[in-house]
Amino acid sequence: MYMKIQKNMDCDILVIGAGLAGMIAAARASNLGLKTIQTGNSSVLFFASGLFDLLGVYPIDSGKILTDPYSAIKKLQYDQPGHPYSKVSQDQIKESFQFVTDFLNSTGLKYHLSDHNNKNILTSVGTLKPTYIVPETFSKGCDFDRGKKNLLIVDFKGLRGFSAKQAAAGSGMKNGDVCTLSIDVSENPGGLNPVHLAKLFESREFIQKLSEKILRFSERIDLVGMPAVCGIHNSLEIVNEIESRTGMDVFEIPGMPPSIPGLRLKNAFEKKLSTSHVTVLNNAKVVFHAMDEDCFILQAVNDNFETKIRTQCVILASGRFPGGGLFARRNIILETIFNLPVFQPKTRDLWHQLNFFDPKGHMINQAGLETDDRFRPLDKTGKPAFENLYAAGSILAHNDWTRLKSGAGVSCVSAYTAVNSFYEKNYLK
Repeated sequence: MYMKIQKNMDCDILVIGAGLAGMIAAARASNLGLKTIQTGNSSVLFFASGLFDLLGVYPIDSGKILTDPYSAIKKLQYDQPGHPYSKVSQDQIKESFQFVTDFLNSTGLKYHLSDHNNKNILTSVGTLKPTYIVPETFSKGCDFDRGKKNLLIVDFKGLRGFSAKQAAAGSGMKNGDVCTLSIDVSENPGGLNPVHLAKLFESREFIQKLSEKILRFSERIDLVGMPAVCGIHNSLEIVNEIESRTGMDVFEIPGMPPSIPGLRLKNAFEKKLSTSHVTVLNNAKVVFHAMDEDCFILQAVNDNFETKIRTQCVILASGRFPGGGLFARRNIILETIFNLPVFQPKTRDLWHQLNFFDPKGHMINQAGLETDDRFRPLDKTGKPAFENLYAAGSILAHNDWTRLKSGAGVSCVSAYTAVNSFYEKNYLK
């Protein structure tokens, strides 16, 4: 009979979750020199766009795309005191984004943070999406519609979820022309896997052939957009090489999952954290057992091991329903590790509107954990459930992140602030 490895571990901080909020929390804890354990499945980042939204639309029912997110955040803080952004200052928001940008840049994955305004990014369906910080490989496509430039959009036959013609049709070019180029990748005549295509970009021969085809448009094109598959490990160098060979500005366009920019994020976080103070327990289910004086006693279990963990602090970044942080029964939504109270509609029939596109949105998207200003989850009396338990990311209540375009921003701000709150409270006395 196969026996699981059993061991005991202790740490300063346990991060439950390996999505964006969990990764940022682990990065900040490591940065502060805290002994850190992280559990979770980082493959969820493979579905991330690679963009970091702050606040793209507000008020929600206006549908208005924001240029200045900070002015809108000020109004949001007044209108919605329970929203995660209402628990922090604008300086804290800016500081958290600066930390994430600096951290990713230190891994070699360059991100662009130039000012405090949103940027408009062309998407694979031809819409303009407001976002805050972008990979450097996307940067020359930011706000391209404001200048008088002629655009070439490139796609690859067999790559699902990206059509140059569709992107061009919705691009809304006002001051320039747009044309398309579809390239047949002979190495893969059938369906084209984005990971395989990204690896082809890491071949100089492939880049040479691609550049030659783009050069046919050189007399009438200033700017080249292509799906975000320009390599996995050295994407910026690849984009720069295509620019050097063609003499044109080049940028990547985010597409449908699975996402190569998300894979780059996953690799960047994992590589950097593996050289820091972070121990990773992959794919482990975490169970809370008890408090021992001021420490949490938990158990992390997967197919290979059972680990008893003693920790001073827990960052709950376990996500919503897909990540397993929340679980929906027929008539109630539960938090799965500490059985914390979940803010939710009073009855099941209020979870969703009949109209999928109802301008009021669906109340279930507001469900989650309510916290104090340090991001400590509250118990039924409205007080912190535990002195050193914090929550971060999509598990937080009152954030309809899909419609607000605020998911990455809330993950970034709450994770960074939660770790800082614990550190300042316990180590800066």
